[in-house]
Amino acid sequence: MVLPRYLGSPDPDLILYLPNPPRLPASDQPINVPELIALNGNHWRKIFTILAKLSAGQTDWKSYRDNHLLKRKEAISFDDALIPSCAAQIVAGKANWMRLGLSTEDFCPLDESQQLWQQQNLFLTPYFDYRQFPNALVEQLKPYLVGQA
Repeated sequence: MVLPRYLGSPDPDLILYLPNPPRLPASDQPINVPELIALNGNHWRKIFTILAKLSAGQTDWKSYRDNHLLKRKEAISFDDALIPSCAAQIVAGKANWMRLGLSTEDFCPLDESQQLWQQQNLFLTPYFDYRQFPNALVEQLKPYLVGQA
């Protein structure tokens, strides 16, 4: 199995930063999210689902996840540096914020519970897990991404 440093569109509108990549199939086929979920399990299903909910717009997020995610306008980076040219960037999880040298001191909170933070086109969020990043937070973040991406 191959471990990638980057998945998705070469010219994304939205980049998600995560610390650890999924395993990829041995073939050089285009990204197939259902196949990645089957290969990597529930953890990656949650990540892809939350990313699809943030990206799908008015489209059904399940269909978007399974057919379009990471093929059009999104990417996931596992590198140790930000890619500043992207319209919207999400750094998921406090450990990941620290890994990339980010702190909420330089950001404005977007919600009362201070789980979502913004500095221009850069957003700090909880890790992409349903308990940490429930639908209510997804809905709070979506309007900011629409304006950016």
